Amino acid sequence: MTKPHVFSEENFTGSKAGQQQLATFWEQVSTGFISGSKGCNIAWCSIRHPHSDKAIVISNGRVESFLKYQELIFDLYQQGFSVYALDHRGQGLSGRMTANPCKGHVGQFDHYVDDLHSFIVEVVKPARHKQLYLLGHSMGGCIGTLYLQKHPQTFRAAAFSAPMYGIRLPAPKAIIRVLAKLLDKLSASDPWYVLGGGDYKCQPFAGNDLTHSEARYGVYRTLYQSRPQIQLGSPTNHWLVQALDASERAIDAARNTRVPLLILQAEQDSIVDNSGQDAALGGLCEKQVIPGARHEIFIETDERRTLALQTVLAFFARH
Repeated sequence: MTKPHVFSEENFTGSKAGQQQLATFWEQVSTGFISGSKGCNIAWCSIRHPHSDKAIVISNGRVESFLKYQELIFDLYQQGFSVYALDHRGQGLSGRMTANPCKGHVGQFDHYVDDLHSFIVEVVKPARHKQLYLLGHSMGGCIGTLYLQKHPQTFRAAAFSAPMYGIRLPAPKAIIRVLAKLLDKLSASDPWYVLGGGDYKCQPFAGNDLTHSEARYGVYRTLYQSRPQIQLGSPTNHWLVQALDASERAIDAARNTRVPLLILQAEQDSIVDNSGQDAALGGLCEKQVIPGARHEIFIETDERRTLALQTVLAFFARH
């Protein structure tokens, strides 16, 4: 197997030649919109590999856009895959669900799953790839797991980075859920942020919970500062209730999956609850711990990121 990434942290951010290579590659990427559940516009991107019948669909995490995944999409393409990705409703370049575009909101969590299915039916399947795989991160892993439960025949295998099978909370989940549900009822016409939440803020690298890679974190934050339309703040109380319930369903769905499923567990994750991932193991669901990694494994330091990509590619190759 060839090395699964071209850019090191240094030349990804500091090399003009590397930046130009990625920019030239991205000019070949197609973008578009489909109409998702309840008529919401869902943004997507794709690039077809001319010499391969293998494809990967990416389901990203909360607050994310496929624009954040340019390096990963480039890497997967170099490994011989066509790549497809979408922005979930309420974030990225897709339609927003509240008057304040910074609020992370969804009516029903299953709308995410339905949107993913529409994207696959309308954009991915017409290409008739012989080998189709699903790659997800965080919330996208939870969405992907529930998708596999409803549509087990679509993908040969799936791999999820730090899947949201539970959320790290400041108090017991039962208490948080009751409080969030109460606050949600009080703000039905204009959903409120969770307690302590607010609009998008550009957090400095120091003290961040996402990655040890200052270089990749800098690229991530620069992207969001330069593209204000993809910025997203905290979730609403309604989103939190929906996400807590979906996370519990995803544990059961992963444990009983009929599709081979790999969990990449970030050892130092402080965003999602790793105990939920452990509870999902069994049958066709297995786990690889990425030592020392924070939540954002795909923008981690080279050593951690390379281990994750090698593990995913080897897992897909087995299936």
